[in-house]
Amino acid sequence: MKKGKKKNNIIDRAKSNMEKNRKEQKVKNFFKILLKYLNTFRGRFGLLVLFTTIGFAVILGKVYSLQTGGGKEYREKGEKQYSSQSFTKAKRGRISTSDGQVLAYDNEEFIINLNPSLIDQNNIDIVLEMLKKYIPELEIEKYKSEYLKDKQIQKKYLKVEHTIPYNTKIAIEAEIDNDIKNMKKKKKEGYKRKFKGVTFETLFTRNYIQNNVFQETLGYVNNENKGVYGIEKYYDKELSGKTGIITGLRKIPKALQGIMKLGNIKKSEDRKEEEGDNLVLTIDSFLQYALNDELEDAYVKYNASSTMGILVEVETGKILAMSSYPKAEEKAEIKNRPITDYFEPGSIFKPITVAIGLETKAINKNTKIYSSGSIKVYDTIVRDHDSSTIGTLGLADIVAHSGNVAMVKIQNEINKNTFYHYLADVGFGGKTGIDTYFESMQKLREFKTLKDEVRRANISFGQGIAVTQIQMIMALNTVINNGKLMKPYLVDRIEDSKGNTVKQNKPDMIKKVFSDEASRLNRKYMEASVNRGTGGGAYIPGYRVGGKTGTAQKAGKDGYKNSHVGSFFAFFPADKPKYAILITISEPKGEKYYGAQVALPSARNVLQKLIEYKRIQPDGKIKTIDIKNTESVQVEKKKDLEKIKQDFNKNIMPDLTGISLREFLSIYPQGKFSEYEVTGSGAIISQFPEKGTKLDKKSKIQIMLE
Repeated sequence: MKKGKKKNNIIDRAKSNMEKNRKEQKVKNFFKILLKYLNTFRGRFGLLVLFTTIGFAVILGKVYSLQTGGGKEYREKGEKQYSSQSFTKAKRGRISTSDGQVLAYDNEEFIINLNPSLIDQNNIDIVLEMLKKYIPELEIEKYKSEYLKDKQIQKKYLKVEHTIPYNTKIAIEAEIDNDIKNMKKKKKEGYKRKFKGVTFETLFTRNYIQNNVFQETLGYVNNENKGVYGIEKYYDKELSGKTGIITGLRKIPKALQGIMKLGNIKKSEDRKEEEGDNLVLTIDSFLQYALNDELEDAYVKYNASSTMGILVEVETGKILAMSSYPKAEEKAEIKNRPITDYFEPGSIFKPITVAIGLETKAINKNTKIYSSGSIKVYDTIVRDHDSSTIGTLGLADIVAHSGNVAMVKIQNEINKNTFYHYLADVGFGGKTGIDTYFESMQKLREFKTLKDEVRRANISFGQGIAVTQIQMIMALNTVINNGKLMKPYLVDRIEDSKGNTVKQNKPDMIKKVFSDEASRLNRKYMEASVNRGTGGGAYIPGYRVGGKTGTAQKAGKDGYKNSHVGSFFAFFPADKPKYAILITISEPKGEKYYGAQVALPSARNVLQKLIEYKRIQPDGKIKTIDIKNTESVQVEKKKDLEKIKQDFNKNIMPDLTGISLREFLSIYPQGKFSEYEVTGSGAIISQFPEKGTKLDKKSKIQIMLE
């Protein structure tokens, strides 16, 4: 660096330092003068005015911010801190059959709550004496003692351990209302309320029709009135309704309410409780009773381990009746066997093998098959059950006489993967989707090994495959219903509390599995089974009935044991099926165990009752009565339900004959007369006690319907 430049840099730095020192000196001089000024009275006063002004400005700014929206967070915190919410329970919806029989409903009762913090000590005796008029068993001394303890600790909730019916609640509320009116009238005289702090809590208890015919279909609820099993579980959301919400303020000084603007807490979350929706089933009560009676009789007659049955409407998939035996003694033991229990179907499976053979062209309507009575598959010999299928037979005779060897030969002509896929297509290996809990399923095992050839051969005539009854009847329904696999359903529609339809369930075709022609031929073969084969006992004069018998050995851990499952599948009319039924008898004891012996009679009896009940003609159409052409029509005067209700309120037994079960349950005070029994379905034909009899809470009421 040159000497001239170095000299200039030194001069520049010196000038900069001098300038810096001058500025610092000015600042020091300013603070000296300021301190000198603040040490004077005038200076201190000015400083005080300055800080006071700034403080007021900050406060006003904060208030302005809170007033114009910035205080939303604080208001919300205040509302949460000083507000309270209470909840009101919703009544659970009813479940009834398609013909109007109420199966499940909520009984409404009430509990009295006392608030010790609101009830004056001078009034507690008056309050308890008033309650004892309506609750004779109330222990006054006990609740007075509890009240005094709770009063000292400012407890606000004392539960009276007695449930009361609606009528009693109304009577007590009338006493409370009179007390309020007296306070308003005599306010100037210093009258104070006596019954302040008496409130009610609604208690809903689930009631089921007084028998167990529908138990496995309905299911049950838990202690919180929530569905646990069956339809109660599947449709729990629809049945439950919505809980009501009531927002209020905790007790704080009125002045503070005004300042914090909590007097007008937003009620946006408030809502009135909404009753649950009602379910109307596809099940008909008459048909359910008919099926259940047959299953009970067969269970007892054959000393079976269990019996089960399903009646279905072919074209829609509606379940008209579904039941099983034995019944559960405790609700936790309820089991819907038709959708949970597995069994090997036996020969009722054969129409499915025939349908697959027809659809894949492995056989046709002219096919004839020879049987020597047995056939070897890998290391196993498959035999026909008797000599009726030995020789060369057409498909109608093979199905009619239930040939095993012919089924093995048919499936041998079908590609093993194709056979497997058709089994899956008709619903085996998956759930049917029926609208109830808990449906079981067992996956299909593919045919891969040489040993699987035996299993595939066995499956062709209904052994070696485990199915549920709902799977089996819907698969057979597919065979007879022009190849349409329908989704079964138990609930026809959902209605709101006013009777308006919220949802209408409709038939749901999952897929078309077989052609119309394959279905037509199978119906023809199964009609031959009834007309001249193993299903002959199912013949109903004047009606074309199709059917198939089935008997299978029960499998155990060590192979097949000497016990059986007998089944019978039937449908009518055979040419255009409207109704189908499947009855299964598990492990019948004694000499009779074939499906034709133990299951067929029950199926025929149910079909016979169905025909008579619905006045079904041979073509499947329902016969209607032309009222115009009848000589005289007896019109019974409709009963006055309000008068019947009044009689019950007066503790007098009314005349119930002629009213329906639905009408009876709509007016019957279950809380007042809890001991009652209902049998049958339809309209009430007899009652006990007789009309005019004086009733009390211990009276047992019995009604019979027909």
